[in-house]
Amino acid sequence: KKLESLGLEQTPEEFVAGLAPPIKARVEHLQELQTKRDELETQFRKERAELEEKYEVLYGPLYKERAEVVSGAQKIDGDTAGIPEFWITVLLKCDTTSEMVKDKDLEVLNFLTDIKSLNTSDEEGRPNGFKLFFYFSENEFFTNTMLEKTYIMLADDDGVLEKAEGTKIEWKQGKDVTVKIMKKKPKKGKPDAKLITKTEKQESFFNFFSPPEVPGEDDEVDEEAMEELQVVIEADYEVGATIREKIIPKAVSWYTGEAVDDEPYYMGDEDEFDDEDDDEDEEEEDEAPKAKGKKGAAAGQEPPECKQQ
Repeated sequence: KKLESLGLEQTPEEFVAGLAPPIKARVEHLQELQTKRDELETQFRKERAELEEKYEVLYGPLYKERAEVVSGAQKIDGDTAGIPEFWITVLLKCDTTSEMVKDKDLEVLNFLTDIKSLNTSDEEGRPNGFKLFFYFSENEFFTNTMLEKTYIMLADDDGVLEKAEGTKIEWKQGKDVTVKIMKKKPKKGKPDAKLITKTEKQESFFNFFSPPEVPGEDDEVDEEAMEELQVVIEADYEVGATIREKIIPKAVSWYTGEAVDDEPYYMGDEDEFDDEDDDEDEEEEDEAPKAKGKKGAAAGQEPPECKQQ
């Protein structure tokens, strides 16, 4: 009865229509105020996007020169050797990305020459996500010179991921580090039979370019599968947001190790943290996160602080 009296089982229209006339009038006035507030927020997002775009243009020449110095295209003291393993060092000094890099990835990432980002907008000029570009010099692993990752957000919901897309990597024969190739001998009695070849998916940084698909509104996904998918989608966005907001802007600081100075440092009782962590673990076990369909990815959350290894 309490739920019914509070209108928790009614549509918004039914709830407002069922209010006593004096209260209904006040609520309708509040709705007008809410609409004006929402219009201001829309304007804020637009102006924020314009301001970010303005400064991205100003950052551009600095990033371009950084790439030239790293690659050796720009001479420093007459030397054009560049900075070997610059980007792989940057990625390995941030927990969020270092966890993705496996031993087989290291040789491939040696050919990574630059990482860039670009904010995107829809046809009406509203911000709707961002793109990441990974540039590679010619190498023995794949033919692509650039790998792209795109995050597309819902236009009407700030911070809600609609989908992510990645470049298909054109691996050269036998060089795909995302799979393990296993050959099995055929059963005895078949002397002319060929070896059976089987591929098994492997953990790799380059799986980042094959993101999980976000289910549509009408797709039927059971709750347990949706919860698992939600965790994967959130983790994928977390990596993308970290690269865009932390790694690209402060790549030099990550390379040198200075970026760790941005971390909050706390001097306190270690047992205090242990107890809090235990309590949080118990709460998480009691209450599993609920799947939210397409809006399941908490894409608007700030990426975690990277921590130097």
